[in-house]
Amino acid sequence: MAFVAAAAWLVLARRAASVSADLDGAWSAVNTRGSSIVFLIAASSAVVSAAFATNSAAGADASGYLSEAAQWASGRLYHQEPLAGIIGAFEPWLTAPLGWRPGPFPGWQSPTYPPGLPLLMAVPHAFGGAAAASLVVALGAGLATFSTGMIAARLAGGAAGTLAALLIATSPVFLYQAVQPMSDVPVTAAWMACWALLARGSGIRDQGSGAAGVACALAVLIRPNLAPLAAVPLFAIGLNVRRLAMFSLPVAAAAAVLMWLQWQWYGSPFRSGYGAADELFAFTNIAANASRYFGWLVTTAPILVTAPIGVWLAWRTRPARPLAAFAVLVVAAYLVYAVFDVWSYLRFLLPAVAVAAVFTAVALAVMLQRMRGAARVAVLLALSLALVAHGVSQARTRDTFRLVDQQRRVSQAATFLTALPTHTVIMAGEQSGALRYYTGLSILRWDLASPESLISSLVALGVAGKPVVIALDAWEREPFRARFRAVDSVSLEWPAAFEAGTSHRTYVWRLSDRDRFLAGERTPTVRQP
Repeated sequence: MAFVAAAAWLVLARRAASVSADLDGAWSAVNTRGSSIVFLIAASSAVVSAAFATNSAAGADASGYLSEAAQWASGRLYHQEPLAGIIGAFEPWLTAPLGWRPGPFPGWQSPTYPPGLPLLMAVPHAFGGAAAASLVVALGAGLATFSTGMIAARLAGGAAGTLAALLIATSPVFLYQAVQPMSDVPVTAAWMACWALLARGSGIRDQGSGAAGVACALAVLIRPNLAPLAAVPLFAIGLNVRRLAMFSLPVAAAAAVLMWLQWQWYGSPFRSGYGAADELFAFTNIAANASRYFGWLVTTAPILVTAPIGVWLAWRTRPARPLAAFAVLVVAAYLVYAVFDVWSYLRFLLPAVAVAAVFTAVALAVMLQRMRGAARVAVLLALSLALVAHGVSQARTRDTFRLVDQQRRVSQAATFLTALPTHTVIMAGEQSGALRYYTGLSILRWDLASPESLISSLVALGVAGKPVVIALDAWEREPFRARFRAVDSVSLEWPAAFEAGTSHRTYVWRLSDRDRFLAGERTPTVRQP
């Protein structure tokens, strides 16, 4: 449609002998009205995020954030586990689903994930559940896109802002995370909003410093491992004591709140829900992470490797140097982090990817500015369409727009489980957090149990009169069988009571069905697509 519209305009413009004037006017409009264009792109990004949102707690991260949001909405710092008196006091990890860990007192559980995103989600979750909470991510997608575009516009004009907004909005990893209730897009939004506020206008204003501090404080609460990077924006502010104070106060308050919560939850202000720093970071991870991150970036968004050219071109612009340093430090922080083999873990670098989009757009805009008027508008249009087409195509091949269908199986399984007695215990691993979030039923973690601890737990649950079901994703079946090969009661040799899913499937077995099946009774399976 864009090409048809362009061809029609060209024919009409030729008749009026005004092609050159129209193209010059278009280029001028892009640069003078860049903020409006960036806003439209950002609004589109938010709409896409909301339209394709999974609204699902499937998996560890999503269930952790949503269940913690629900916990905040209830006004409680901890979850109290009913199984504590049966098996939890002796094996506290066995009753803690993904996203939760044993708390400071027997039977209490603390959230694994940082408080920032759940706090933002708490109020909407209280009114509209997971769907309303997920709107926080959609708004974050819009804010991240707008802020990225405005920073680029500050550095190199409206054309740069337009291209930067398109680059981040259509980045495959950004799109992939923008449809899931996870922290990667919101933390990117907070950091980029911070930088956009600091870069606003001809200099850094007092009110911009205070608002930037609030945005930085949110970033610290959402992703605490990047908290030391809060010092980098200080170099953009300079030696103005008032502005430094206005920026630093909300950041310091956020740090204090975070340290207090970590003290309450994990026993030390300096210990996170993921563990101590020496358990998470190692210099031996650098080589493996560097090859993975670079390979994933080149595969999904190769044009971003031109960002260093933009850094060089914008180096004399005041916000450019600390912004580039910030991106380098984000990458450095995750080079020493744990190694993962799935492309979507490029999400850790999303704040740096957004900065790379800024400097890539600067390089492209400078190239366009050096062209003739007629050529640069045509190239800008073609480049914009190419960026969108490539990003969306890459996101589609990675199932971004099919995540809703893939994850629906977990809520379907939860619906089946809620029809069971309220004292039922779910033995689960990958979906342990999601199934407790949806059903409120107690969890027994198979992936943390030994054969001996599982047997003793099942005996204790049997004495207590609590029925047990097993809920597994398809890939968990073989590891489960291999671990508990000697435990006949969980051999999975009888038909599942429930199964659902398309390319990914989830199964539920009732332990009570085993004896009926071995006795020759029929044990039907409820199947949902």
